[in-house]
Amino acid sequence: MHVLDPQKSFLTHESGNTHDQLSTVYNTLIPRGFLGWGNVSSLGFSLGAVVAAKLAYTDRHAVAVTGSRAGLYVPVRENLPITIVHISNGGFSGYGPGFWGEGHDPYTYKVMGSNEVNMPRAIAEFGYHTERIDEPDQVTSALERALSANDSGRSAYLEFICSQFPVYGAWAR
Repeated sequence: MHVLDPQKSFLTHESGNTHDQLSTVYNTLIPRGFLGWGNVSSLGFSLGAVVAAKLAYTDRHAVAVTGSRAGLYVPVRENLPITIVHISNGGFSGYGPGFWGEGHDPYTYKVMGSNEVNMPRAIAEFGYHTERIDEPDQVTSALERALSANDSGRSAYLEFICSQFPVYGAWAR
């Protein structure tokens, strides 16, 4: 909220935990400034949503907050400077051991973590401005650099290294 101009931005999220985390902290001030949608729904929708928003509102910053994903070459190919914020927590949607109760496979939530794959390095090959952020005090300046890259016509990818089991807003307690 301190970096994006909510009067000139579009923000969306991926399904799962990014929905729960973002919808509790982002204040929407203009129509079509935030696209909030289902918690358990089609993975990958946020990329299409943020690309469509950038096409519809070329003067706005367009940001999608996601989990692990692919297909990031489209914005570069189409010259649509957007920002992808990847919540990199080494897990799948917060489903930990026993999440679904008795008999649930406790290992289905695990995905490759940031210690196993360097996504910013790989995605930089598409032409993105990329950064890996592992300290909270780096968030503001990283977002500012990403939006500056967007302003110069370049897409940005930020990987935020986070805890696997997040803390939600007060509404979820």
